[in-house]
Amino acid sequence: MTKGDIAMRLALIGLLLLATGPLTFAEEHAAASRTPSVSRDLGLFAYPAKNQAAAQQQKDEVECYQWAAQDTGFSPLAAIGEQPPAATPPPAASNAPSGAEGGAKGAVAGAAAGTLVGALLGHTGKGAAVGAGTGLLGGIAIAKHKQKEAETGAERNQAGQQARQQATAAETQQKLEGFKKAYCACLEAKSYVVK
Repeated sequence: MTKGDIAMRLALIGLLLLATGPLTFAEEHAAASRTPSVSRDLGLFAYPAKNQAAAQQQKDEVECYQWAAQDTGFSPLAAIGEQPPAATPPPAASNAPSGAEGGAKGAVAGAAAGTLVGALLGHTGKGAAVGAGTGLLGGIAIAKHKQKEAETGAERNQAGQQARQQATAAETQQKLEGFKKAYCACLEAKSYVVK
């Protein structure tokens, strides 16, 4: 082997080391970014001010999570598990008769009443017809009124439920903010910069 061959082989080895070096660093960086992070899950960034190792940071984050949950009495993970998003309930079924149903009932009742009045006056058939017509119109009006009352009640129930859900969401948000303050205070005491 000549000096030129040796120099060439050394140059190739050097190039190979240079080429694989950045890939190794990139792979390590990608692995570190895939490491579970309580801070990231909470929408926070924690910087290790004293160059703590990734494993140490993960341990510190778990400890601070546990401390903050104990101190505030609120755990975001438990809140998620206990209160899944509520599905919007279907509208309440109406027990009010439909217009046609109410009209039919009114017509029958009106015909009966008209027959009685007609019998007293000596015109049973005419009385039944007039009574049926009046009962039909009255029955439709009553049925529509009952249906409207049922719809209004369902709307009130739905509005009340939405107000309760908003109040619960606001309360949960307030508890989460308190938890984050406690969590950040703990990490800052362990020499992390948290934003």
